[in-house]
Amino acid sequence: MSNLVAVRPAAGAGLLLGTLLLLLSPALAAPSYASPEAATEVAVVEVSRLDVALEKQVDRREQALAAMFAVAERHARVEQVRSDRLRALGYTGDLTELETILPVHDYHLSAGFGASGPLWEADHTGLDFGASSGTDLVAVADATVTEVADAGPYGLRTIITLEDGTDVWYCHQLASLVSPGQVVEIGELIGLVGSTGNSTGPHLHLEVHPDGAGATDPAAWLSSAGMAP
Repeated sequence: MSNLVAVRPAAGAGLLLGTLLLLLSPALAAPSYASPEAATEVAVVEVSRLDVALEKQVDRREQALAAMFAVAERHARVEQVRSDRLRALGYTGDLTELETILPVHDYHLSAGFGASGPLWEADHTGLDFGASSGTDLVAVADATVTEVADAGPYGLRTIITLEDGTDVWYCHQLASLVSPGQVVEIGELIGLVGSTGNSTGPHLHLEVHPDGAGATDPAAWLSSAGMAP
């Protein structure tokens, strides 16, 4: 026959357990919530942050639009100046599409490309536009001035280089009105007809050198651009 012995916890252990249960009872009884005032403050902060972000986004959009309008306005002014310049030279139609023009007006052709005779040591390498001394010479297209110098038999010569690399020579000038490195636009005044160098009278000797290489017929080159001289 077995003898069962009941074991009671020590008095100190019971007291400790009771104290722990008392301390934990509020937490076990119900969950805790933030006060309504604190929740409102958090919401206000979030709304403020959203407002700031939206204002910055609107500002950036307005700045971008303002920049676009400014560029468009400048472009319109440039196109208007360009059109006015070409219209003053006698050109009509949609002048914003015009890319190549004649180098001089009020002229007569006095010698063609490939001509031979006592006036040249070899075949003529350009196209001669006879005109009064001092007549305006204009850029045939948008270009950069790459040379202004006395070129011996060519007289005072200005060379402009077009955007595709073509060199255009203006020879026998009375005066050049541009300088090397200068960017010129189609129709812009660059010099005056003269008779410097080996010349029998005032005229423009025009040469065209595609890619800066050998000369080609300026009349054919101008005609291919819709500007038959």
